[in-house]
Amino acid sequence: MTEKQKLIQVFKSLDFEALQVLLDDNRSYMDVSKDLFLSTLKEKLDKYEDLKTYENVVEGICTHCNKGCKAYKFKAENLPSLSLYFEEKDGKVIDIYLCNALKEDKPDEHDWDIYFNFYEEEKVDFNPSIEHLIILQRIEKAVQEFNDLENLGLVPIEEVIHWYNKCKLLAEELELNNPFVRIKYKAFVHINALYSEVSNVVHNFRKNDFAKNSLDKYHKIKAENEKGLVQWLLENKNNYFFELKKTDNWKKTGFLILETTPNLLIDCNGYSDGFILNEIYYNHFDEIMKKYEPTNEHFEQNGGSVEYSLESYLKLHRKYLDLL
Repeated sequence: MTEKQKLIQVFKSLDFEALQVLLDDNRSYMDVSKDLFLSTLKEKLDKYEDLKTYENVVEGICTHCNKGCKAYKFKAENLPSLSLYFEEKDGKVIDIYLCNALKEDKPDEHDWDIYFNFYEEEKVDFNPSIEHLIILQRIEKAVQEFNDLENLGLVPIEEVIHWYNKCKLLAEELELNNPFVRIKYKAFVHINALYSEVSNVVHNFRKNDFAKNSLDKYHKIKAENEKGLVQWLLENKNNYFFELKKTDNWKKTGFLILETTPNLLIDCNGYSDGFILNEIYYNHFDEIMKKYEPTNEHFEQNGGSVEYSLESYLKLHRKYLDLL
């Protein structure tokens, strides 16, 4: 039995003690140390209590990183698969990777894979450049300036906006708050979280005049005028605002809590219309959606599923069609 065959059997049985013995202490796997590779894999697998061993192994072909090479999918019914590529040299396994593009002859459409990756700093050959070290200094300064805001006690929202604007160039360079870009460096995680949370406040701040106008229109709608309320909901459906943690009497004081590390007590007085609008909008939205939720007959007529939207629900009940 070759080394790869032994490893396939051990991965199939999820015997981590045997993996500790078989894998080489002096080699990296997925570019990180053996211990980090195995501990990360075990942490991912341990989330599934019923996953004690894999039932079978399917051979496939990698269609991306190691295109055309043989890879292996470890499978168990109704549990996540593990797809691995074993890199060999002279009959010895010199590396192991997750294979995220494995093609098999008879794929299961309900199958999904265990996935994980590592930050650049965790890789055994990581050697930071001068440019990277300068970036770290800039991050450290930005984080310290944010932490200093906590010393103000009650932080004016303008101070939070000022911090955000000062960080704009750094954020653009690091592509912070971009859901389509994976954070490659662990050192970027905290500043990304701060910038993302603060961006929600900035969004509401910048659209405060719009929120104020929407609230003015809302307050002119009479309580018994459901059609007017529905029209208002439809007009504002794409105008989103973000929530913050509420304090007691927040609507009067304008004091809200930004749940970052550290938390900030923010004085949003004069700029809280977006937060108020968000609460009012979804209270009424939930109320109308519940009133006009589909009946069993509606589900039957639509093949068992109905789109979750205000327009869809109203159409089913033939209500306010002139607004749709």
